[in-house]
Amino acid sequence: MPGQRVGRFDLHDAPPVLYLADAREHAIAEALSGFRGTDFRESYLRRERRPLALVPVTLAASLVARIPDCTDPRVLVTLGLRPDQLAHHDRTLTQSVARELHSRATRDEGPAGLRWWSALTGAWHTTVVFTDQEREGEVKFGEPDVIRRSDSALLAALAVLGIRVR
Repeated sequence: MPGQRVGRFDLHDAPPVLYLADAREHAIAEALSGFRGTDFRESYLRRERRPLALVPVTLAASLVARIPDCTDPRVLVTLGLRPDQLAHHDRTLTQSVARELHSRATRDEGPAGLRWWSALTGAWHTTVVFTDQEREGEVKFGEPDVIRRSDSALLAALAVLGIRVR
């Protein structure tokens, strides 16, 4: 989203990218990852005095077809990429991979983003959408769903992050 510059595959707002988690617990864990190893506090579920919420996103099949699944070794070979380039901790390297993929895209074909493992656990996957490559109607946002302390996805995310619930 605009103003986001430090993410793994950000393009420094030229264009903005949209990060999507495949699972609720993954999205929550991404939002709370800065609190790893702490005791849970209700304040973790607020951002700028607003409740933390998840918004379901639906991608059209036409967009998904243009997003290479980099978890597939055959796709990496086709794209001329290595897993260590995408999994590297140095954001300048991972962002340069995103920039290279973006440079191959046109409105009609080529990478409209990428799919890769979460840095938090290989059990979760992130889809990155280059927002200038989505066509009208290919990304649909649902209604926000406020995350509550009793949410099973929250509890699963906290467990992965080592955030203790007392």
